[in-house]
Amino acid sequence: MLTLKDPHETWRTELLTPVALRCGRPGLTTSFEDLPSRWRDAPVRTLRCADADGSWAVLVTVVRGYRQQPGDSLVGNEFGRDPHTAYNLDSPGDLVYELQVTEDDGSDEHELLAFRLFGDPQAAGAEALRWAGKKAAYSVSPSVERAEMRQRRDRRQFDNRQASAASPLVRVGVVSDEAAADLDASSLCWHFPRGNTGAYLRSAVVALAGYGEQRPHLRGRWLTARVEGEELVVGIDDLIPANQRHRWDNARWLWDRRAANTPAGLRWQVDRVEQAAPAVAAVRRGALSEALTNAGVETDPELDALLTGVPYRLSDAELTPTWVANLYRGLADLAPWRLDAAYRGWRDARQAQGLPVRDPVVLFGLGGVGAARKPKLALDHTGDAPLLRLIHTGSSAVLPYAHWTVPTDLGAHLYGWQPSLPYPQ
Repeated sequence: MLTLKDPHETWRTELLTPVALRCGRPGLTTSFEDLPSRWRDAPVRTLRCADADGSWAVLVTVVRGYRQQPGDSLVGNEFGRDPHTAYNLDSPGDLVYELQVTEDDGSDEHELLAFRLFGDPQAAGAEALRWAGKKAAYSVSPSVERAEMRQRRDRRQFDNRQASAASPLVRVGVVSDEAAADLDASSLCWHFPRGNTGAYLRSAVVALAGYGEQRPHLRGRWLTARVEGEELVVGIDDLIPANQRHRWDNARWLWDRRAANTPAGLRWQVDRVEQAAPAVAAVRRGALSEALTNAGVETDPELDALLTGVPYRLSDAELTPTWVANLYRGLADLAPWRLDAAYRGWRDARQAQGLPVRDPVVLFGLGGVGAARKPKLALDHTGDAPLLRLIHTGSSAVLPYAHWTVPTDLGAHLYGWQPSLPYPQ
């Protein structure tokens, strides 16, 4: 028959009381609980220190332990303990404070983040407070580029686009006569990705159109454009289409003369420049939550936290400054009103090939992690609205920038600049 109470309940409570007093801070809750032990029938009196929403907890109890020799512990614990006998305070050894940090990661059992042993209640309390203050310690104020700096860079790029379109330097390699005839060299030069100086982005490879039946995750032959010297070279490359950030096969007006008459509503997902202005202005001043809400885009709780510069989980708190900076940088050109059409286009293309659409499609990565599965911002759909969420994946597949960012010619019109393009307004 199981013992319902810790036989050392009173003793442990007395020993844990100094820790509880130290953890009595605003925003934290402390309570004494009898928690089950896998090593014995009786529960163990434990102090729980947690935040208001219960997403994490620091659990502290008292056990019998022993001082370790330097280098004996891989985790740097000064003390060790025998899990079979330590919870019996009548057993030999020193009284030490066992501290565990757990977090709700959505699974059946909370994730164990830390396990430490301390020789006195002050050290255990200090460690509990360190974990309790971790989110505040790694919170940051999201920053965005100053409007005048952004406009100067956009103007450099615009001037370079205009100049290259007026005198397009495009060399056509060994491609089909049909592809060469379809190519609008001026449009290609105008739209080709640019760096901060306004010059062509030399690392960019633009996938223009695929040959034959294309499967997203299989390598195939593609008509491409890339930079060589001072000119663009159009040729054939073997590419995995799903991995291409700059993929224009479904945005042919960017390079194909036959699509030059595509109306603004299909190119921009708005009919007039002024319809996009409020959303673009909100994004550029850093009001991403406002821009997403106004566009009917939903977000998951982890993304909501990062948009305010606050860690969502203790386990990732140290990465928050990196993730927030990369999140705001990656969304600097977001066109939130385009996300619904972007997801539906991606979904419909996969369904047409009999491919599953269970997983969301990645927009970009947040960095900071060397593991195979990396944190990334992805686009999903609830059935009623687009949903932005954070996922961890080892896939390199992305949704092409051309489908979810502010179209370059629309961005120019928002400044009042007139692109030298044949598109209808």
